[in-house]
Amino acid sequence: MAIYQGLAISGNIFIGKVRIFKPHAYQIIHKTINSSEVQSETSKLKKCIKLLETEISEFLHDKKTSQLDKDVLETHLMILTDIEIAQLLDKAISLDLMSAPQAVYTSFEEIISNFEKMDNNYMAQRADDYKDVSHRLLRLLLGNKEEDISFEPDEIVFTSEITPSLVSQFAQNGLMAYCVERGSYISHSSILTRAMGLTALVIKDNIISSLTNGDTAILDSEKNCIIINPEPVQISEYKNKQLSLLEREKFFKSLLSLPANTLNKVSISIKANIEYSGELENVTANNCEGIGLFRTEFLYLNRQTLPDEEEQTKVYSDILKGLHGLPATIRTFDLGGDKLSLLIPTQKEENPYLGSRGIRFSMQYPDIFKTQIRAILKASIHGKANIMFPMIIGVEDFRQAKAVVLECRNELLNDGIEFDHNIPLGVMIETPSAALCSDQLAKECDFFSLGTNDLVQYTLATDRNNDNVKPYYIQHHPAVLMLIQETINSARRAEIPVSVCGEMASNLMYVPLLIGMGITELSVSPLQTLPVKAIIRNCDKHLFKLIDEFDFNTHLVNIDYLLEVTLKHYYTIQS
Repeated sequence: MAIYQGLAISGNIFIGKVRIFKPHAYQIIHKTINSSEVQSETSKLKKCIKLLETEISEFLHDKKTSQLDKDVLETHLMILTDIEIAQLLDKAISLDLMSAPQAVYTSFEEIISNFEKMDNNYMAQRADDYKDVSHRLLRLLLGNKEEDISFEPDEIVFTSEITPSLVSQFAQNGLMAYCVERGSYISHSSILTRAMGLTALVIKDNIISSLTNGDTAILDSEKNCIIINPEPVQISEYKNKQLSLLEREKFFKSLLSLPANTLNKVSISIKANIEYSGELENVTANNCEGIGLFRTEFLYLNRQTLPDEEEQTKVYSDILKGLHGLPATIRTFDLGGDKLSLLIPTQKEENPYLGSRGIRFSMQYPDIFKTQIRAILKASIHGKANIMFPMIIGVEDFRQAKAVVLECRNELLNDGIEFDHNIPLGVMIETPSAALCSDQLAKECDFFSLGTNDLVQYTLATDRNNDNVKPYYIQHHPAVLMLIQETINSARRAEIPVSVCGEMASNLMYVPLLIGMGITELSVSPLQTLPVKAIIRNCDKHLFKLIDEFDFNTHLVNIDYLLEVTLKHYYTIQS
C-alpha cells in the first residue's frame, strides 16, 4: 500500500483500477525545407487551419454542445485566428524554412513555455488551451485520425497531462475518474472536469512509472490523496463512505425546491460565484437566486488580445438572458500589472497585491475600463445587472468609478442606445480601509459585497497563497470579524444590502457565524449551494442570541469556542 498527496480538482471518493494513459505523441521530422517548398507548406497549413476553424464552428453551432464547451471552443477559435500566432507560423516556414508540422510544433511550444514560466498562476494555466489547439492542428497536418479510446466504468486514468479536448473525450467514452501529473484547479480542463461530474486529482509526486495497469486505487478528493493497493479493510471503509456520500447527495437534492430559511423564518438568499458563462447550467441546476459575483477578469486572461465592446456585450447579455430575470452582479475586472503583461506594457511591481490592481488598474487605463462599462450598460436591457467595483479603499475611489459610469451613460444616451438607467452600483469590501469607511460608503453605494479572501489577507498582513504563513491566515480572527460586523452595521443603517462572496460564505463551518452576525445573502460556488442551504435551514433563534451577546473584541480562543458551539449545534446534516 502507498499513499500519495495531491490537489483535488473535482469529486469526492472513487474506487477503481489503474489505467495508465499516454497522450498521443506526434512524430515531427526536423528537417530544413527548400525555398521552393515554402508556398506548398504555407498552403497546407492554411488549409488545415481553415478545416479546424470549420470543425470548431460546427461544434459551436451544435445544440448538443454545452455552454461551457462552447466557452472553451471560442477560446480555441481565438487562438487559431490570432494574428500574432499567424505571423509566428509564417516566419517559421518562410524564413526558418520549417515544414508546416514543425512550424506548428516549434511555435506553439515556444508560446506554451512562455506561459508555463509565468509567476501568475492564472496566466500559466492558459498553456492547456494552446496545447489543445496545437495537438488538433498537428492531427490534421499529419493525417492522424482521432484516437479511438474506451474505458471501463471502474477505471481511474493516470496521465502526464490533460487538455480540455481530452477531458471531453474521457467523459464521452465512459471514464469517471482520472489523475494527472500537471494541472491546476483553475484551468479550462479542470473547470470542464467539474462540469462533467468527473472525479479528478493532480498528483504532486511523479508516481506513474511505479504503477501497473490493474492496480487497485482509491481517489479521495476530500483528503487530497490517492491510495494505491489499499488494504481490504480500507476498501471496505471507503465503500461505506461512498454510500454515506450517496445518501448525502440524495438529501441535498431533496432541498432543491425548498427555501433557504432559518428555523426562525429569516430568509437567506444564496447566489452563485462564476467565472464563465458556461457555468450558468450549474447555477440553474442548483436553483441559485442569481449571480452574486461574475469575475470578468477571466475574459482578459485567456488570450493575447483585449476583448472589445461588442464581444463583452454579448457575454454579459448571454448571462443576463440565461438567468431569466434573476440578478447578476458583474464585478469590473480585478486585474493587476502582472496579469495583463501580454496585453499592456506595464511596469513590473515588487508586490502586485499592493500595487495597481482592481479599480486602481481600471482608472489607470480608462479606455479599457470604459469599454467594459459601456458593454455592461448595453447588456443591461436583457435582465437585472448590478455593477461592482473591486479594491475600493474609500469614498473617493467609488466616486471616481461612478463618474466613469455616468460618462458612459451620457455617451450611450447621445448615441440613442438603450440601457438600464437605474443599474445599481456597489463595492467590494475587501480592504480594512473600506470596512472602516463603510459608513460613508453606504451613503453613496447601492450595495456591499464582502470579499473575505482579500479582507483576511490585508487585515492580517498574510499572503493567502504562501504556505509558510498559512497558520496566520485565520478567517475568524477577531480583527476580521470586527471589520465584517462594522460593514454589516453600516449597511443596515443605510438600508442597503450586504452579501459575502468570499471563501467564508462557502465554508460550512462559518455559515452559521455569518448568518448570526446579520448576513442575509451569500454568494458561493454553484455546487456548494445545497450544502450551504442545509446549514442555513438548521439555524434558529438561539444562534442569533448567542452571537448577539458575544464580544468579538476579545481573545482568539473565545472565537474558537463560538465556532465550536455553532459547529456542534448547526453543522448537522441529516437525511
